[in-house]
Amino acid sequence: MKNTKLIAARENAGFTKTELAKKVGVSVRMYQDYELNDCEPKVRTANKIASVLGTTTEKLWECEV
Repeated sequence: MKNTKLIAARENAGFTKTELAKKVGVSVRMYQDYELNDCEPKVRTANKIASVLGTTTEKLWECEV
């Protein structure tokens, strides 16, 4: 199941996957894995992503029930 909140936040901020990956210092493939929920970023990386997107880690990775 995709991380729709992360995808929406990236798109609303006007970034491509490649641009955001470069800004936070991860490979494009790794960033894609975050959006696909294949893996979760380390805390430091999650904080960088949230900061660049102008949101919080809680809003991007909170559990959906």
